[in-house]
Amino acid sequence: MSTPKYKVTYFNYMWLAEPIRYLLSYVKEDFEDVRVSWEEWEKPDGKINKDEYLYQKLPVLEDFENGLKLGQSFTIVRYLGRKYNLAGKTEVEAAKCDEYSDVLKDVLKEMELMWEKDEKTKAELKKNWLEKTIPRYFSVIESDLKKNGGKYLVGNGVTWIDFLLSHMAQLFTQYSEVDVLAHYHYPTMKEYQQQIFEIPEIKAWISKRPVTQY
Repeated sequence: MSTPKYKVTYFNYMWLAEPIRYLLSYVKEDFEDVRVSWEEWEKPDGKINKDEYLYQKLPVLEDFENGLKLGQSFTIVRYLGRKYNLAGKTEVEAAKCDEYSDVLKDVLKEMELMWEKDEKTKAELKKNWLEKTIPRYFSVIESDLKKNGGKYLVGNGVTWIDFLLSHMAQLFTQYSEVDVLAHYHYPTMKEYQQQIFEIPEIKAWISKRPVTQY
């Protein structure tokens, strides 16, 4: 059995690392899927030495082929997209991939504000996120996706942004407990997401991955 070219280290969640796992699965690269205990990570006197990880954060990708250790989840999936020619066929397509990823990062940052402990404040933040943030960004993506034929977000083939968008839309639904694509009427995005998850390599990964809430 050959040694994997990559190691992906993250918590036992899909959250930020799943698009990385999707992409490596899609290109049929074996990878070490290392899952760190969140509870141990959070312990001030735990067994985990955070200094061993870039910026004391996860995920981290190790590319043994290139001797590279890389942090920041969106950077990792973008790097792999470029490495495997899944970053668009032109500079314009590559730029659009970057644009949509920044959009998703904005939506994610606003969603994470809902970690607020005060229930009243949390409810207000959630209402604002669902009624203002999601429509502001997803209405544009829905329109762009429809204009592009509905199968791929950028160009006429799979790019790394397809894995990122499909997963993030699922994550937003899971965390908010509202189906943001169905409830807010983004049918093109909903069908597109289902098609991405039905790609044989992605479907195979989903069937064997650990079951987690997020």
